[in-house]
Amino acid sequence: MSRRREALTPTQTAEIALLSGVAGVLIVVHFFVPESLRSQFLFTYGEPTVVSAWTAAFLHDSVSHLASSVTWYAIVMGSAYALTTTWERRRPFWFAVVGCLVLAPLVTKLVDYWLLRLQWNLVADATTARGFSGVVSAFGGLLYVSLARTVTARYGYAAGVATTGTIVLGALSALAITSAVLSPSVAVVLCTIAAFAIGIWIVRNRPKIPTWRAWAWSQRDGLLSIVVGCVVVVVLLSQLFQVQLDETGRFVSVIAHGTGFATGMIVTVLVLIAEYVGQQWTKKPGNRLVT
Repeated sequence: MSRRREALTPTQTAEIALLSGVAGVLIVVHFFVPESLRSQFLFTYGEPTVVSAWTAAFLHDSVSHLASSVTWYAIVMGSAYALTTTWERRRPFWFAVVGCLVLAPLVTKLVDYWLLRLQWNLVADATTARGFSGVVSAFGGLLYVSLARTVTARYGYAAGVATTGTIVLGALSALAITSAVLSPSVAVVLCTIAAFAIGIWIVRNRPKIPTWRAWAWSQRDGLLSIVVGCVVVVVLLSQLFQVQLDETGRFVSVIAHGTGFATGMIVTVLVLIAEYVGQQWTKKPGNRLVT
């Protein structure tokens, strides 16, 4: 018998509306702010500013560019939100979201400017940059760390390592097949290794599979959000690095994406560490506030 789906609480409704508001801002800015005004907030490599580094993240040069950003934002944040609804303490998630939203535009543009303009001199002074993909990449890093945290908390350290490793292996395989960044032979090697490892695991644990199957079915609600999150991260990474190498072999077009993903991971890890330290501190005698 199927269980009745629980209705959203007022808090969840407000949270979803808040997250949706980010996409709403992107849409409103693109369609209702005049191009002459938007052009003043672009990031220009010849005249970089902290303000333009942040404002440029909310600007897009076409409807298709906007649609791509909004779609991936909805997919990534929807997966992350669904995953973290099972957390006992959800404050770290919101701190990480705000941290990514504030820091990712600045960090991605800073690294872009330092590498493309100062180190490699690959862009002219008049070159501009815009787009929300760097922030979406950061949210992808947030989702990746959230998956590791969720799986580790529920099923143990080994399961967390296996999950994160599987995501990396899957992303590299997809990237090798769909992009020129890695050779297709790399995908063959990675897939062969994965298939061999899975085969050995099945043979060694065959008697336990029926029991695990029953367990997985009993845990299907929790496992579903984890599986969906893993698939989202793998596909996202394979799309973020869809580029051709230039004549020097540098990954020019993916710098912001890679920087954004790393920024999201670092921000989320730091938030989780701070939360853990705070919990340990409040548990010590004499450190609990009394009002």
